[in-house]
Amino acid sequence: MESSIRRLDSNAEVPEEAYDVEVIDMDFHVNPLEEELRPYIEDERALDRLTTEFGMWPIPDKWDAAFAISEGNEGLFTQGRAETIEDVEEACEKFAIDTPIVNCALNMLPQQHHPVLKNAVLEAGNSYMLDHFVDEGVPTALSISKWDVDHALKELDRWGNEDNVVAAYSWFDPREPWGVEAFDPVFEKLESLGLPLLLHGSLAFWPQHSYVGDEMLTWTEVLGFDWPIHGMVNTVNMIMRGVFDRYPDLNVVFQEAGHWWLPFARYRMDEFYEMHPEDIQITPRKFADGEHYLERPPSEYLRDNIYVCTQPFALPRRAGEARSMLDLSMASDTFLYSSDWPHQTLDPPTWFFRNRAFSDNEPLRDAILHENAEEILRF
Repeated sequence: MESSIRRLDSNAEVPEEAYDVEVIDMDFHVNPLEEELRPYIEDERALDRLTTEFGMWPIPDKWDAAFAISEGNEGLFTQGRAETIEDVEEACEKFAIDTPIVNCALNMLPQQHHPVLKNAVLEAGNSYMLDHFVDEGVPTALSISKWDVDHALKELDRWGNEDNVVAAYSWFDPREPWGVEAFDPVFEKLESLGLPLLLHGSLAFWPQHSYVGDEMLTWTEVLGFDWPIHGMVNTVNMIMRGVFDRYPDLNVVFQEAGHWWLPFARYRMDEFYEMHPEDIQITPRKFADGEHYLERPPSEYLRDNIYVCTQPFALPRRAGEARSMLDLSMASDTFLYSSDWPHQTLDPPTWFFRNRAFSDNEPLRDAILHENAEEILRF
């Protein structure tokens, strides 16, 4: 069987007209090697434990993309590996990306066990990105921990006002959803800094050693449907627990959580809330604020405060069906282009120039490719 892994040919994959339109990529991964992060770990105890034979991966995953493709883990770096600005620029030129929003792809951190070590690695990743990208003028999303709110605030204090830091980057996972009130200090800080919160799927995936988790055997199930389910759960949780009534200027972006679930969530939230609104008053934020209901229908927060990245687009081939899906998803207000460089699932901006749903609607194309991003990022 022919390999499913291949390096995309930019000449074939990206039409020439893509270079005439501004493209902002909301999910471009930088992957520094472990030895490049070690100098940034300041505490000798943490460094000692991180350089044991276990390294930065002391806990094995139950699921691994390597089982699903013939080249194994090389699928993570199908397009290459970016460690420097030159690497990023070379990749972006191939795929008509004008402005990559780079992040240090430490997506294995949420499922690790020791919070001290996790914080040390996260700090090291941020320091690496500050030296090699932020200080060189590259728009960057720096990481904050979900597992330690105090540490997240400390990091935001360290670099939150830096020029070229355009967003904060964290993760959604099967643990506490982001609507939990413990995250309020983070939301308040992000609002004051004018930074959106980018939430990427974590490699924690579905809860391991559970009835459902034990029976999810394929990468299609785990990556294809686990992350969209948890993205939707986190979205609904934040809306229904009043996050955006208390923090109306907070913008939250879900990366690799899918996007076609928006119509389902949009109509189902409104329907259920209309029929069952009386328990809103006993959610912690509303109870503390003496409020009985949400200030607006749930779907309005979905349109105004929630954004979803497009990769992988999974766009219907029929333009009419695509137009309907885009309209129901409020895509002109909620969708953001992302490539997911350098993974096998990379999505160049080809769809926006080859599908009539976009070629017949340039305002929609431009909204997704750059205008929505420009509206929420702190440029």
